[in-house]
Amino acid sequence: MPHLRFLLIFFVLPLSLHAQVLDTVIFKGLTQTSEAYLRGLINCKKGSKFDSLIIKQDEQILNNLNLFFSVQSEWQFNQGNPDHSYSVYFIIEESIYVFPLLSISGFKDVLKIQAGISNINWKGEQKTIGLWYQYYDRHSFSIYHKVPRHKNQKTGHDLIISKYSTLEPLYFHDAMSMFNFDNYSVYFNGRYWLNPRTKVELGFTPIYEVYEQLDDVDINLPDKRFEFIKFRVNTSLTINNLNYKFERIAGSKFELYLETIQTYQFPMASFFMVKTNWIRHYKFKKKGNLSFRHQIGLSTNQDSPFSPFVLDGFLNLRGIGNRVARGTGIHFINLEYRHTVIKNDFFIGQMIGFTDLGSIRPPAKAWTTLVMPNNSNIYSGLGIRIHSQKIYRTILRLDYGVKISDQFNGGFSFGLNQFF
Repeated sequence: MPHLRFLLIFFVLPLSLHAQVLDTVIFKGLTQTSEAYLRGLINCKKGSKFDSLIIKQDEQILNNLNLFFSVQSEWQFNQGNPDHSYSVYFIIEESIYVFPLLSISGFKDVLKIQAGISNINWKGEQKTIGLWYQYYDRHSFSIYHKVPRHKNQKTGHDLIISKYSTLEPLYFHDAMSMFNFDNYSVYFNGRYWLNPRTKVELGFTPIYEVYEQLDDVDINLPDKRFEFIKFRVNTSLTINNLNYKFERIAGSKFELYLETIQTYQFPMASFFMVKTNWIRHYKFKKKGNLSFRHQIGLSTNQDSPFSPFVLDGFLNLRGIGNRVARGTGIHFINLEYRHTVIKNDFFIGQMIGFTDLGSIRPPAKAWTTLVMPNNSNIYSGLGIRIHSQKIYRTILRLDYGVKISDQFNGGFSFGLNQFF
């Protein structure tokens, strides 16, 4: 037995001493992003065991930051090194991070314009700071500062100060009335990362709102102008398993969102709401992408014109129109196939086909309204996507959708970035 123990030590000890480890982890191509910030995100560390699978996972982590045009990984065995070590290289092509914002979107006779400036990699740590102006019937603005992760890699925060103004339709049983709507708010949101792909968030927002009726429709309210003081508390859980590679996406994302808005001395405008959102992307060969989204939401079911959910061509049903109905529940399914038809140094072009199916529960109606065929809307159509190869993740979107049961009922929807 002593001889056997000696032989085991003789053979096993050199193997452990010669274990393949990482000697250096090197980032190439960084010009603006903090190397220390990236090192805190990846799993490859100096002295850790060499594992090509972990290196590839770290490559995808860096791609998923949505900061870089491309990230490639390489490794090299250090010849002649008695430690049998490896050097790992992440070759990064950085993007432009400070750029003007310009978004023009709409359909039929509705136009939304946004303009501003944003830095999406402030201090080289993926922080965002910026401001934007919006014209959507009326004038709005927002100033924001977003930090996905603090230096501890576990916490983050968002701060948004905004004035949002539109012409807002409110629905009083069978009557619809138009209002000037102004919303002033200061939004603070904190987040905690349970792991690199899962986060929980908690937000608080004091709100001041003003509604002013523009027509003479008879409504069940004491005055044509009324003001609200509100407080919103929201929380969410997000599990993000999406992987990005240029214009194509694979994986899934799940969001659970809860919100309550309490209105001072006006319970009609107070509610509690819960909403889930599940997205799944599939790659097909080298050029195809099939995407699916499923949304379900319910809120306090009181008979109120201030219901939180809306049917809107910008949000859920392409072609249906602009804020055509409000309700206390939603159920939507969006299916979209994108196919790359052109790719060069300047842009990537995709053709798309889509089908959007959804319904909304009118205020004070049963939840079964969401699954009734006569309350469902189905729109299908075609569209294009133009991805800029010079300004990262800038996507021009144009879709035209028509109602399946009425081909004369439809419209365009266009804007920046993907529909979902």
